[in-house]
Amino acid sequence: MAATELKRYQIKPDGWDGFLGIWRRIVAVRRRHGFGILFALADREQNMFTWAISHDGDFDAAAKGYYDDPERIELEIVGNYVSDYEIRKVEVLDLP
Repeated sequence: MAATELKRYQIKPDGWDGFLGIWRRIVAVRRRHGFGILFALADREQNMFTWAISHDGDFDAAAKGYYDDPERIELEIVGNYVSDYEIRKVEVLDLP
């Protein structure tokens, strides 16, 4: 069973363009390390961005490789556009 993380970011006012530009590059690095992107939602009215990622193998080992990737390290500037965040491991349920 795939491990899944739900990620929620509070985007700084007027930070959407910068955030999304970097986030798109982050997605490419995530995919290169075997992560799937389940969905991404932008609630611009509340400045909230929510997305979910999954990995079918060793999530923690893949995450270490991802965070150690030099390209990902360059993208740490994403924090310039985020005022708060929450990341949780979650269970994806089958729909009835």
